[in-house]
This record gives sequence, C-alpha cells and structure tokens, in this order.
Amino acid sequence: MGRIKVGTASWTDRTLLESGWYPPSADTPQRRLAHYASRFPLVEVDATYYAPPAERTVQLWAARTPADFTVNVKAFSLLTGHPTRVSALYRDLRPRTEKRNLSTRPT
Repeated sequence: MGRIKVGTASWTDRTLLESGWYPPSADTPQRRLAHYASRFPLVEVDATYYAPPAERTVQLWAARTPADFTVNVKAFSLLTGHPTRVSALYRDLRPRTEKRNLSTRPT
C-alpha cells in the first residue's frame, strides 16, 4: 500500500506564522523551514505559480530540508494556461511585446 504524506501549503503562511506554532527561535525563513521540515514530510510551494523560483532558492530549499522531504511545487501559471505577467518570466525568456500578460490558451 502507498504512503500518504501530509503537509501544508506553505511554511511561511501568515496564519501559520501568527498561530504561535513556531518556537521563538524559528525567527527567519531558514529556521522556520528547518522547524517545519522536522515535523512534516511535505510542503506545497504556491509562489512558483506566480513566478519561477531562482535556482539558488531551490538549492537552499533542498539544502535546508531532509533528503526524504518533498517540496510539492505548484506549476507556473504559463504552464497551466492561465494569464501570466510578462514580468514574471526570466528576463532572457521574455518576448518583445507591449502586452502585460501572456497565455498559452488560444484566443
């Protein structure tokens, strides 16, 4: 039988931060992620829907979590067919356009 992993949609969600769940020593995003990963096997990252993460950011997520920890990355909006801000694309991938948003859906 398969294994079911349980986590939340973010280790930096405002309600989680304000809940008192984190100890006072978890006072930086790095320490919060380490604390979170010591108690849950999975987290969803929603920020990746709005913009692709920097390579360094992803490397830090991996370095700050156990080897068996799962980071469930939400698909970037352009990959899901939703309107995407041109400014959310990496600079070298931005098309020359006056449009503010792009979409992969036919118009």
